Amino acid sequence: MSTETIKVFPEVTTVILNDDSTVASVTQEYYDLDKVKVHIKENIRLVRQYEKMGYYNLAKPEFINEVITTFTNLELSKKDVIRVNNFMDIQGPTECNRVWQLPDEAKVEVSQKLYGFEITYDSEKWEDFTIKPLNDNPTD
Repeated sequence: MSTETIKVFPEVTTVILNDDSTVASVTQEYYDLDKVKVHIKENIRLVRQYEKMGYYNLAKPEFINEVITTFTNLELSKKDVIRVNNFMDIQGPTECNRVWQLPDEAKVEVSQKLYGFEITYDSEKWEDFTIKPLNDNPTD
């Protein structure tokens, strides 16, 4: 048993651009601490259910690999959030529908506006996790 700490960032759902293509706002799917906690708990239950069904017969499931990166809409870095290939609502003077398609300057602005969380969990008993907002989250 060991305690691990990771940073996670919810995926982007909406980006609004100004007329000059600067980023006016970014909306992330899970921005509220309680919603993120419920989202993770639901996916822990899902992985535990799959584990009981024998889905993970070659290797024991891991919190980061199975719960966070496979089932949640959370990413382990801001760069991973930018790379997500899901359809997004990008409004403004662009034909893009994913953040990674935006000009580099806009991608940097989106990255700077991302809100994240710190998760501390037990590597064996995932259900005993804590979550808190990152200290360096944007304030606007």
